[in-house]
Amino acid sequence: MSDSVVLIQPLPVQRDNCGNWTHPSLPDFGENCGYEPIARWLEAQGLDSHMVALEDDLTADEYDAWQAKGDYDAEGWEPTAPAGDGWFVLSIHDTEVSPVCWWARRKIAGA
Repeated sequence: MSDSVVLIQPLPVQRDNCGNWTHPSLPDFGENCGYEPIARWLEAQGLDSHMVALEDDLTADEYDAWQAKGDYDAEGWEPTAPAGDGWFVLSIHDTEVSPVCWWARRKIAGA
């Protein structure tokens, strides 16, 4: 068995009817997973990551309209990528607060 790590690669995002999507190569960390297994995986993958919450990504009017529709899913939300190049989506999914988009990119040497 090889100890080499297969690096996750960017893929086109194909969202479901609720606006969610999870990269098929993203491990299932489970709902109650602590940060350590995720941090180890990110490090092994050589990734920086950034989470964007819908509630922080929309204007006040857009957020009010999202709440008014009552579905509370990510349908119609186009998450804003973090500043810089190379970001790709790991997951767009619901949380207890609001939908989030989990972005990642390869670590930049010297950063």
